[in-house]
Amino acid sequence: MKQLILLATLLTFSNSYAENFLTESQADTVLESIDNICGDTWCEGDFNFSFNEITCSSETNSCDLSFEFINEVYDYETDQVIVEERASVTCTLTGVTGYEYMIDTSSRWNHLGHSFYEKVTDCISDKEEIAYDTFTMDY
Repeated sequence: MKQLILLATLLTFSNSYAENFLTESQADTVLESIDNICGDTWCEGDFNFSFNEITCSSETNSCDLSFEFINEVYDYETDQVIVEERASVTCTLTGVTGYEYMIDTSSRWNHLGHSFYEKVTDCISDKEEIAYDTFTMDY
């Protein structure tokens, strides 16, 4: 009976590891790296962003990236946000094989790998229409 319990535990552990190949720390690093490059790329556009979660599967070699487009309207006289709207989206990034594909581990700065960066860029471009359709933008 103990052997059966041990075998079940090992199978559960190995399946959960196989399903999500990112540790919590690695997921945090990926999200932080996406956010860091944001100011020089996508965030130069009409919206701000909040990158909230990334979960990956080694079985499908894909990751789900959940984030929000944020539309803020400022009153420049008071320097206050008077309207904030958010549109939550999730993209499935295919062909992602591991942390080293996502983060250039040869650099000490945790830069996004080029191919992964391109996938995130495509994801944001593909979902941007949702933000335009969601936000009223009648201020």
